[in-house]
Amino acid sequence: MNYRKFSQNYAKEIGGEYREYDDTQSVIIVPLKRGRFQTVTGHIVKHPGYNREVIHLKSKVCELTYDIPFQECLEASKDYPYTKFVVEDGFLKVEAINFLVNLKEDMVKEMITEIAEHADDWELKITGKDIH
Repeated sequence: MNYRKFSQNYAKEIGGEYREYDDTQSVIIVPLKRGRFQTVTGHIVKHPGYNREVIHLKSKVCELTYDIPFQECLEASKDYPYTKFVVEDGFLKVEAINFLVNLKEDMVKEMITEIAEHADDWELKITGKDIH
């Protein structure tokens, strides 16, 4: 899969916006219901343990604070087929990772949609705003 080309086409397909950083990293701004948007980043890296390329799809939920309902977030993760919550660089994020060779375009579309929707839902629930 050529992730860069896929990202460009998918952003166009959903009426979103595509931004490229380099051959292995890009951003799709995903339009959501209620006029909201969510940024999903895609990074392709070589997994050190498996020596194969993986794709990391992520979206920020909010900055880390002590009032985040972490237990509720983790309990909700059981209902998401692709995504999980992670803490990274001072933020609560929603992330999905998979080996690039295993992915079909429809699956990546589902992953991006799930990440954007869940990150946005939790962002609204925790902050009451549309930040990321």
